Amino acid sequence: MEKHFYFKLLPEDVKKVYRENCKILSRVFEYLEDKYNYEEIGDINFLLFYSFIEIECALTIYVDDVGSVLDRVRTRMDKVEKTPEVLSFLNELYRLELIEKRRKMRLQRLIDRDFDTLTLTEKNDVAYELADSRNKEHSALAAQYFLKLYNETGNLYYYCIHTNMLYKAGEKEKALREYAKILAFPTGKRLENRGHFVSAIFQDKLDYYQNDRVMFRRIWEEAKANKYIKEEKHFPMAHGAILQVAEVSFDYGFYDICEEMIELMKKEKLAIPARIKEHYKI
Repeated sequence: MEKHFYFKLLPEDVKKVYRENCKILSRVFEYLEDKYNYEEIGDINFLLFYSFIEIECALTIYVDDVGSVLDRVRTRMDKVEKTPEVLSFLNELYRLELIEKRRKMRLQRLIDRDFDTLTLTEKNDVAYELADSRNKEHSALAAQYFLKLYNETGNLYYYCIHTNMLYKAGEKEKALREYAKILAFPTGKRLENRGHFVSAIFQDKLDYYQNDRVMFRRIWEEAKANKYIKEEKHFPMAHGAILQVAEVSFDYGFYDICEEMIELMKKEKLAIPARIKEHYKI
């Protein structure tokens, strides 16, 4: 989405939070929700920024939130003075609303049909849309659909996503058993982005054992020793996972792990948690 606000005119605290978390906008939005009441903000430029962050989070994290977020933002922005920036923003908002309406109508038509009767492209669309939902029932259904896609195509990529959806749906123990199968796949089996999936597996395993000091360390050592991860310059992790592992390892006193995460946070330009920053005098 285009930026219809002027960054230099934002409150100083907001500019600081945005600079530190520009790669994890959900953290920026959490800060805004915690510190500011949207209804009490009279600064139009700030309102445009707030709306931009809220919409970007919906578009990039959970697609099933998009419609309600767009409705909420329109209700708010319809009440403000129609400056050129606001009118430009509303035009883009209208475009996004049309896209979202068409997307939901198409998705619903496909969901209402028997999955097995859909074309491969349509099956892909349905499975991936459900996978982007925060609804655990949708994640569970996506897991079923990706397993069907794997059985139909033999593509291991689908099997990997199937297991990830199981974990996301709350079937964590079952997912861990499936992850063990993936890690045991013969190296000769063709699997594109194998390193990416292996990294994602260990991220989930570290998440699962975050309250078990012994297992957390053991999983970390397994990850670092894994052939596909060793081929990388570092342990490739999602931004949220970097922060989670940094905080858990710091709490357990695993400073070697924490320090590696600090280097990743610096490289990825992520905000280092305050207590870790203070400890290391960063």
